[in-house]
Amino acid sequence: MKRLLPLLAAAALIAVPAASARHAAVPTLQAGKLIVAFGDAAPGFASGTVRGSTVTNPRGYEVDLATAIASKLGLTPVWVYTSWNSLFAPGTKKFDISFQEATITSQRKKTVDFTTSYLNANQGVLISKQTAPPKSIADLKKLQTCAQTNTTGLGWITTQLHPDKQPLTYPTTTAAYEAVEINRCQALILDVPLVALQKKQTPTKFGPVAGQIATHEQYGGVLQKGSKLTATIADSVELARMVLAQISR
Repeated sequence: MKRLLPLLAAAALIAVPAASARHAAVPTLQAGKLIVAFGDAAPGFASGTVRGSTVTNPRGYEVDLATAIASKLGLTPVWVYTSWNSLFAPGTKKFDISFQEATITSQRKKTVDFTTSYLNANQGVLISKQTAPPKSIADLKKLQTCAQTNTTGLGWITTQLHPDKQPLTYPTTTAAYEAVEINRCQALILDVPLVALQKKQTPTKFGPVAGQIATHEQYGGVLQKGSKLTATIADSVELARMVLAQISR
C-alpha cells in the first residue's frame, strides 16, 4: 500500500545578510526603488499589515531575501500587496518582483518570469482536529480535501489523488485554513513549509500535519514576462541562496 511520507522538519528560515555591491541604472518601475509584492500572510515567509495595496512592517524569510536583493542592487525596497489569483496572469505587473512561495512550473513560465529557486518544498497534509490522521493515500482519498485555487496542491489532488469527493477550493490561504478549522475541509493540501509553520503559530486550531507528498517543488520570485530585471535579480537570488546555505551549515 502506498503510504504518506513522514513529515520532515520545516526548512530553517534564516535571515540573509544584505550584500554591499551596488548597481547603477537598474531598470525598475520607480528609479531607485524595488517594488516587492507579497500576498496573503505566510508565517515565517512574509507577514505584515496590509492596507489597500501597501504592506507595512513586513517580516519573514522572503522579506529578508528581498531586502538583501535590493541592497545588492543599491535600491530601496517598497512593499506592496497583490492577490495570488492574479500573480500568473499575463500582462503588465505593478511590481518589480513578487515573493509568494510560488512554485516554478513550465505552465507558469508561459506568462511570467521566475528567478532561480530559493527554497525546495513538497506538498503537506494539514487535517482538522475532528479528523483521524490518514495513514495512507487510500485513507486520504476518503477525506474531504481542499486547496487554494491555482496551486500545485490543487493540481496534485485533481491529477494524482482523485479523491472520492470533489475537492473544495478557496481563493486565499486564509479561507482554506478557516475551512480546516471548522472541519468543512478535513484535509488541506498545501506546501509543507506553509502548513507546518501555520500549525506551529496556531497549534490549537488544527489537527496535525499528517504527512507530506514528495513533489520536489522549488520556489521562485515572480517577475513580469520578459522583464529586463530577470537576469539581474536571478543572479541576486542565487547569491542570497548561496549565502543562506553557508549560514545553515
